[in-house]
Amino acid sequence: MDNQKVRQHKFVEKAPVPATVLMLILWLILFEVIQVIVDLGIHMVISGYTVGSGPVGLFAATIASLALYKLWFNPEFEGTLKGDLPLGFLLGLFELGYVLVSYVPNLIDGSFSLKPLTWVIIITSLTAGIKEEFLFRGVIVSTLLRQWKDRNMFLQATLVSGIVFGLIHAANVLAGADPVQTLFQVIASVGVGIFFAAVYIRCGSILPCMFYHVLHDIIAIAAESNVAENGIMSAKALSWGDAFSLALSFVLATAGLWLIRSAKTEQIREIWDRKWKPGRSNSHA
Repeated sequence: MDNQKVRQHKFVEKAPVPATVLMLILWLILFEVIQVIVDLGIHMVISGYTVGSGPVGLFAATIASLALYKLWFNPEFEGTLKGDLPLGFLLGLFELGYVLVSYVPNLIDGSFSLKPLTWVIIITSLTAGIKEEFLFRGVIVSTLLRQWKDRNMFLQATLVSGIVFGLIHAANVLAGADPVQTLFQVIASVGVGIFFAAVYIRCGSILPCMFYHVLHDIIAIAAESNVAENGIMSAKALSWGDAFSLALSFVLATAGLWLIRSAKTEQIREIWDRKWKPGRSNSHA
């Protein structure tokens, strides 16, 4: 990095939170544009290929977005993929356990059932898991920690990622989702977002977060009778199972905060000093 010119990012340095919000919006637009362009190109050749419901545009947008984000902060940023993958996948098992345990009430009252696993469920889960982890962990957490790691503000970055991730799910109402169910989803998503942010901060890679997020969505869509294959939730009678799931989301959030407890600060700093090169000068980077 000593022989490479470092691009200046004064807005990120002076106002990390507003800059991160702007980065989130810009990369969301970029992701969507690339995905649509690639899908339209394939649709012109293969008429049966559905724009927005095919894997090629999704993976092309993912690869391009990851590469462009890394390039934007080149050479100071290591990227969102490198990290301690064994640790990340090990920690992520707790989130998988959270998903499975949340269906215990359905098993007890005999209402548990699974939809057939369709292509729509798979592509919906892949799109949400990959895109959302890139945006809400890869962009939000990474951008904030460019400045905040120097002040050990890992908790703040985790909370911002989780809260924004939860609130964004309120937009599902605009797609026809039931308001009450959406409110439950927003609250639960805050817990999930906090946990995934903590996993990313601890291991340095978003790959485990993407994997468990996709798996989470596949299970949730297939197992919830009031969730359509495209992930939109319809109204249903509330039960003790909903309260149980909500309580579990608080447990998951607490587990995430425990992962980044003060005893792990030195370990986390080592990871993020590597990801954001410590030789960067805040006054000139």
